[in-house]
Amino acid sequence: MTGAPPPRLPGSLQANPKLSTWISIRPEGHIELRPGKVEIGQGILTVLAQIAADELDVALDRIRLLPASAPLGPDEGVTSGSRSVQDSGMAVRHVCAAVRWLHLSVAAQRTGVPIEAIRIEDGRFLGPAGELGSYWAQADDTLLDTDASPTVRAKPAVARRLAGRPVPRIDLADKLAGVPRFIHDMRLPGMRFARILRPPARSARLLDVPVPPEGATLIRDGDFLAIVCDSEWAANAAAARFAPRLRWAEADSLPDQAVLAEAIRSSAS
Repeated sequence: MTGAPPPRLPGSLQANPKLSTWISIRPEGHIELRPGKVEIGQGILTVLAQIAADELDVALDRIRLLPASAPLGPDEGVTSGSRSVQDSGMAVRHVCAAVRWLHLSVAAQRTGVPIEAIRIEDGRFLGPAGELGSYWAQADDTLLDTDASPTVRAKPAVARRLAGRPVPRIDLADKLAGVPRFIHDMRLPGMRFARILRPPARSARLLDVPVPPEGATLIRDGDFLAIVCDSEWAANAAAARFAPRLRWAEADSLPDQAVLAEAIRSSAS
């Protein structure tokens, strides 16, 4: 008879079990968290920071969320639906619970104080006779270079101080102030902006291309055409004015509705 299957790790942790993939503790006094989900306006980074701060017993502003990055961080697939809290949130909670237990174990072994007699206040380890150390004093990347254990237990819901409670969104201040945060905010020296001038129908052929507006450049490759300007606003405006002046040859290139399904199945792509 075969034994029972090993217990699974929660959420995205099952596929990314190494603790050091998710988290680093810095001696300067902050914690770097690397989830595999991205902030697209849904507030997920704030939620994950709340979960981490709760499990580690640190102030929320000590949690630094790093952008999702492979292979430096976990591969959590896509960011969609409600799976960020369901999968990434569960994984982050378990990771931080495991980190907390590891650091308490080190503090207990170093000082001889039992783990159950040590409490944590904003990252500091306190025993019956006073302070025993801190996450920052014990910061060691090799300590977290291990897989998470499914036997670690996170805090019960009643012990959480931050999760599920309103806190200021950590991503909103920069957005409201217009600080660049996303790839489309990037501006490089000499950077120009393009808009594709799309055909009116499938397989349409480009016949006539008039002279572009002043300050605009055309990029043509067969029936592909784009207009390039010095600013995004100028490219949008030039494309809107220029597109109606193009001449295209259109032809019926779609199969009859009655054989559409078979045509799609037999298509090369």
